Amino acid sequence: MAKKSFYIETYGCEMNKSDSIDISLSMESSGYSKSDRPEDADIVIINTCAVRYNAEERIQGRIGFYKSLSKKLGKDQTVVIAGCMAQEWGRKILEDYDNVSIVAGTYHYLRIPELVREYDETGRKIAAIEKQDYRFSNFKGERAESFSAWVNIIKGCSNYCSYCIVPFLRGLEKSKPHEEIISEVKELVDRGVVEITLLGQNVNVYGKDNNDITFVELLEMLNEIEGLKWIRFLTSHPKDFNPGMIERISKIEKVCKHFHLPLQSGSDKILKLMNRRYSVEKYYEIVDAIRMFNNDYSITTDIIVGFPGETEEDFLKTLEVVKRVEFDDAFMYRYSDRPYTKASKLENKVPFNVMRARLEELIEVQRKITYEKNRSEIGKTEEALVVRPSKKSEEEMLCRIKKGKMVVVPTKARPGSFIKLKITGISGNTLKGEEVTVSESLRI
Repeated sequence: MAKKSFYIETYGCEMNKSDSIDISLSMESSGYSKSDRPEDADIVIINTCAVRYNAEERIQGRIGFYKSLSKKLGKDQTVVIAGCMAQEWGRKILEDYDNVSIVAGTYHYLRIPELVREYDETGRKIAAIEKQDYRFSNFKGERAESFSAWVNIIKGCSNYCSYCIVPFLRGLEKSKPHEEIISEVKELVDRGVVEITLLGQNVNVYGKDNNDITFVELLEMLNEIEGLKWIRFLTSHPKDFNPGMIERISKIEKVCKHFHLPLQSGSDKILKLMNRRYSVEKYYEIVDAIRMFNNDYSITTDIIVGFPGETEEDFLKTLEVVKRVEFDDAFMYRYSDRPYTKASKLENKVPFNVMRARLEELIEVQRKITYEKNRSEIGKTEEALVVRPSKKSEEEMLCRIKKGKMVVVPTKARPGSFIKLKITGISGNTLKGEEVTVSESLRI
């Protein structure tokens, strides 16, 4: 009998993308084969996001798509809804969508093979959404994606920002023991990984929940692993950084020159309503420390416009911070009510058309800043990791420099190798470069 095949599609943040790697590995280790096309799969797994309502709308559309696809193919597919939306909606997904067979919440994504077998044996639909003790994946070196890998170091969040549903869906912070992280990274390096990204909703509080080593100490230990070239991390919370931490991180050779530091708002009034627990002054202190100790770092951010009670004055304060900091780039969103959150119960909701206008203005301001920041890179020589071929030309490769920016370069170097490049120009927001020397090649 042929193996049943599965297909995964993923929505949301890097944590979700990382979880999908574990789902795939758990399915393959349980005897299922991975399909590259949804129409060829017996099992479709949609790993979902619930941070904003429009993400849920898109997923609902995909569920409808798979119902139509099943009819077109003339075969039943087992549709599994996993992740954050699964945890939030629970059995309601089964009630609302008759083509969904299994709902696997954030505590149960590693059990999906077991749930599929149970459904095949009984024919009964399943909703596994009970909150229980969270366990990290046992997959280590297997999680390597060629030369790069995500490494989960802490799950959940204990901050309860008033707009955010994550703590209700992923639970409170739980750090992975540092010994397991070191072991995992060493296995990844043995398989050819040269770049890792440490993941968590709030990586810089690593170790506080279980009295393990601190985040900075973890970075220092990872820096000593032979063969590991670059270390990145996502995401940080401004309230948990201080200038001393920034100075120590700046001295760690393999840590890349990029901080993603969510601002969310430039108004102290709104930050307090958001329960962010820092002020604009504190945020400036961290940004100034990054630039004091690291003279060539990039800083990116997240910003929400239209939070309940946000006035035009509050919005102008956000623009002021954006212009003062000059972020290299920003992820910018309209506020969206989320279940369970305090913000969803607040009055003084900002009208949709006002939110939209403010977002458009913010995007326009940031777009100009991003362009100028990228233009300032012209003439610099950087070490870069070759990532993949350019979509426009087989003669060019997309390369990532230590600051996280991407540069298109004509080169014969293969993905996973390091080259020296000189940034020579810019087209739109795409940096162009030329190869100087090949500094290192990666075995594959």
